[in-house]
Amino acid sequence: MIRFTKKEEAFLGGQDVARIATVSPRGWPQVTPVVHLYHDGRIYFITDYGTRKYKNIVKNKKVGAAIDVYSRQPSSVIVQGTAEILERGEEFARIEKLFEERHRYYKANPVKEGDAPMIKITPVKKFSSF
Repeated sequence: MIRFTKKEEAFLGGQDVARIATVSPRGWPQVTPVVHLYHDGRIYFITDYGTRKYKNIVKNKKVGAAIDVYSRQPSSVIVQGTAEILERGEEFARIEKLFEERHRYYKANPVKEGDAPMIKITPVKKFSSF
């Protein structure tokens, strides 16, 4: 796993949306915006079982994520990594609580074990504007 600088971590933790790239069974990229959470060097997001990104991850664990802001001073952190599907357990419960604390939507609509899969991305490569 790679390490992020303090500036990169502050940026990752301060943004709400990531663009997640997965690979289809035919080798084509698919990019989807998601509400994400950065915690302890990893990027998490919650999806549904029927989504194309979930189905792609089941077949191919390689993913990419872009967290960016474009303004007069563009900022971005882009990672390549491996995805792990979390559906139950201590880590799922702990991270879901963090989603509730950070994002109003998840506070109003908590996700319980078995409701929806959580995806954990462990970055192995990064590109950053910091």
